Amino acid sequence: MGAGGGLTRKIGIVAAGRAANTFSVLAVTVLIADAWTRDQCGLFAAVWVLGNALVPIFLLGLPTSVLYFFPRRQNPRALTGQAAFCLLVSGGLLVGVLQLWGPQLSVWLTENAGHAAALDRYLWPFLPYVFSLVAGGYAEAALVASGRETWAAALQLALGVGLVVGGVAPLFFGWSPVEVLTFFSVLGLMRLVVAGWLVYRALGGGGGWWTGERFGELIAYTRPIGFNDAVGSLSRYIDRFVVMFAFGAGATFAEYHFGALEVPVSLLLAAVVTVLVPEISRLFQAGRLDDIHALWQGAVSRLALVVLPLFAFLLVFAEPLISLLYPDYARSIWVFRIYILVLPLRCAIYNPLLVGMGKARWALWGSLGDLGCNLALSLALVSYLLGARPEWAFLGPAMATVCSTYLQVIFLLTAIGRHLRWGLAQLLPWGQLLRLGLGAAGAALSSRWLGAGVGGDFWQLAAGGVCFVGLMGVLVWTNPHDRAQWKQTLAALLGSRS
Repeated sequence: MGAGGGLTRKIGIVAAGRAANTFSVLAVTVLIADAWTRDQCGLFAAVWVLGNALVPIFLLGLPTSVLYFFPRRQNPRALTGQAAFCLLVSGGLLVGVLQLWGPQLSVWLTENAGHAAALDRYLWPFLPYVFSLVAGGYAEAALVASGRETWAAALQLALGVGLVVGGVAPLFFGWSPVEVLTFFSVLGLMRLVVAGWLVYRALGGGGGWWTGERFGELIAYTRPIGFNDAVGSLSRYIDRFVVMFAFGAGATFAEYHFGALEVPVSLLLAAVVTVLVPEISRLFQAGRLDDIHALWQGAVSRLALVVLPLFAFLLVFAEPLISLLYPDYARSIWVFRIYILVLPLRCAIYNPLLVGMGKARWALWGSLGDLGCNLALSLALVSYLLGARPEWAFLGPAMATVCSTYLQVIFLLTAIGRHLRWGLAQLLPWGQLLRLGLGAAGAALSSRWLGAGVGGDFWQLAAGGVCFVGLMGVLVWTNPHDRAQWKQTLAALLGSRS
């Protein structure tokens, strides 16, 4: 198989590892929703969101920089050592910031004094986990860039299994949120040690790890990426912070957080980013713009075969899905339905394409615009709905997130077209996207109608899912282009040819 197949297989391996982690987090939320009170779930979710929002800020953009420079450096050990040292210091700084400002953050994020004290108490045992995510942030990038993507996937799988064990403990052993967060921290520190050992094995022993070779170049490149990642993380979680600030870190926040599910396609996109950034960097350096276009179009076409059917199915089957996962959180269904409207935009990667071309500042401007728009619109909608329809005011930030994300993607597509001199018609395979979208919508609606008479949420999902897969299989197989894309993707993932 050619280079494209090799990249597809590598993306599949990285995505499989991240899938284990993503589904384990989903499993934890489902398990704790059944084991703890709404207030406990809301406070646990608040600590989780706070930690995961800050981690990308303190990663400083270094994982992406490692991917960018790895194929360009004669000595990747020096590059990896520099990134590891910077992230170790940054992780310690994050812990220090949270120790100093944690109580103030708790008070600011919730007006309820009891909630503020509990949020502060939950935060301390979670700090080692947050530290481990930052300090080990270089590992996956180094392993993938060195051709050890299977090791990176195995590491993610192991962490995912551990998280599920922690989620099961409240049901069977009566663990409190503090005990679960402490267990997660132990897992994180173990992962940090194993990740360092795997990177050492991947790059080989010997010297050259701790040198100042081209360190200034690394810092200069990573600065705009770090700003972009920081702004992007704040944009991703700003709606949750608005909900927490307006309604407290309790039951309402739990309803919102459970509805704002991490749709599995995000892990596939993250895998695409991890694999394609060094490839785009290499092609752009060589001036091979046509090859970048082919790579982009191929990635979009293959992602669309997964993303658009998934979007249609989740939108139509939102009610039985959320009712099955969170039976006591009916209002979460509406949050999920609004959030899922962003999913069609995930047929393509935007910021990483600009980053791979060395145009990270454009990605930064797009993220800044998204953050500002999201924050302003979230506050405005919450304020308006509290007066007009207070029972639905907590949905305002979800609506703001969808609107601001669409505006950001329009800006990024314009920037990509400008730098690569592509016209609007060249940016995306519009015909395929429209055809797949309409076909998936028809299949989802037909499947929902066919499975509506089946009793229970689980059986409605199961029957509808079987019908949907069958209908989509017929649609894809009868189109020669889609059929060829599926065959090439499966062959690459299975590694049937080298």
